[in-house]
Amino acid sequence: MCCDGTMFQIVRMQPGDVPAELGRLGLKIRCRDGEYFMEQPCSGLQEKRCTVYERRPVRCRLFNCQQLGRLESGEITEAEAMAMIIETRALVEKVRGLIVQCGLREDGQALVERYERVASTPVNEALEPELVAVRADLEETMRKLKLQLNREFRLPPGSP
Repeated sequence: MCCDGTMFQIVRMQPGDVPAELGRLGLKIRCRDGEYFMEQPCSGLQEKRCTVYERRPVRCRLFNCQQLGRLESGEITEAEAMAMIIETRALVEKVRGLIVQCGLREDGQALVERYERVASTPVNEALEPELVAVRADLEETMRKLKLQLNREFRLPPGSP
């Protein structure tokens, strides 16, 4: 979920990263105000595998989600980590499906960007009454997903 655009929209380049080399690997490297970053979802992710693993950006090398940290410390078992991943992936798929029901097809953007595009489009209750319930479900499911990602996967602010 860290590579597919679920958890992050961008990955900032770090000392040691060579943006031109990463771009030649097919990664979507951009520059804004002199800072390089990689857009998510990562184009190196193919069928849930990293195709540039040995040459991935420094930040990707350093990042371990909370689930991996808990597993490595013995706080949780592999089965418990997998259950949390499966539960969270189900929320992601529900959000994606609801976004499509709202009329926005998959377009390669990060999940939050797609959600925000849908959420910022007003719904005319008189013309589209069926969308009112879908939008409410989308908002509630996205709220649950964000909470779960923050509680179970993202590192707390100030963590290395």
